[in-house]
Amino acid sequence: MPDVPDLHNFGALSATAVLGWYAWHTASHTLPNLVRAFREEMTALRSECAAEREVLHADLADERRSRHADQLLIADALRDLADRLPHS
Repeated sequence: MPDVPDLHNFGALSATAVLGWYAWHTASHTLPNLVRAFREEMTALRSECAAEREVLHADLADERRSRHADQLLIADALRDLADRLPHS
């Protein structure tokens, strides 16, 4: 009778090979791709947030200048009224 290979050991070897390939593929392809995609997305989000911050900063500066101009007008109007009052 011919020598029959031990299939039980072959099955264990196949399972080990599949798990080894899976670990290699995960470590060399899947994880680097996930990390790269995450970094690209975060870079895009940071750029978007920075642009929004700049717009908000410009809007707040415009509002501050407008309020300052209004306060100067009010101060001038009060000075003008004070000058019109009779001095005692």
